[in-house]
Amino acid sequence: MQILSKSAVVKIGVLLMHACLLLALPAKADNWLTNLFTDDILQVTVNDAFLNVYAAPGRGYPIFHVVERDEVITLIKSRTDWIKIKTKRNLVGWIKREDMKLTLSPNGEVPDFPELSQADYLEDRFEFGAAYGDFAGADGLSVNLGYRFTRNLAFEVRGAHNTGEFSDSEYLTGGIVFQPFPHWWVSPHLGIGAGRLKTFPSATLVNAEDREDSIMQASLGAYVHITGRLFLRTEVTNHYILTSRNTNEEVNEWKVGLNVLF
Repeated sequence: MQILSKSAVVKIGVLLMHACLLLALPAKADNWLTNLFTDDILQVTVNDAFLNVYAAPGRGYPIFHVVERDEVITLIKSRTDWIKIKTKRNLVGWIKREDMKLTLSPNGEVPDFPELSQADYLEDRFEFGAAYGDFAGADGLSVNLGYRFTRNLAFEVRGAHNTGEFSDSEYLTGGIVFQPFPHWWVSPHLGIGAGRLKTFPSATLVNAEDREDSIMQASLGAYVHITGRLFLRTEVTNHYILTSRNTNEEVNEWKVGLNVLF
């Protein structure tokens, strides 16, 4: 049974492209590294022997400076587990978010930062995932790599290998993924894409030849936040195959997998 007809694929594609263009317009409230301190310049005082300052937001980056007890530092912006700071010597670096417990605000209290939510992790630009499911009755295994332009809009490349009783197939596609409500625990997403599909019929079939065709995709799915940067991703995709034969084909696919943001 077909989930989407050719006309439905085209309509969904047009609507998605309009939504993507609107989201691509500059938005004051949706910057990449959200600045939590835009209203006031927030300064805190180190209340421990010292705090390590990293060259970039990640434990793998070197510690290039330390700030000592009673030194005042300025908080610039937040990126998930890290806070960008500036020292009294105008050195700029990153400290761990958890180290904010070792500082005092101007009123002499430990700063109260909200707990990280799943939307905070969408500030990480890259996404990698693997999924398993069904491609027109064949077992399908795929991997995807995405790059987020905003919290709502990403470009994604996907490769898949499908193993069936009468033929195997592979496809490589690129497309746009639109996630309208990234802060929801179960967050729906829509996608459109295009690429190439290779089909390898079983050697036991008579006059079977390998084929390579262009495909267009329209997909609907959801992210389910598990913990931290880890998400469960489910998706149903309609593939419209532009064959070199007299008629084109439609193939439906569903997949479930795990995605991580980094």
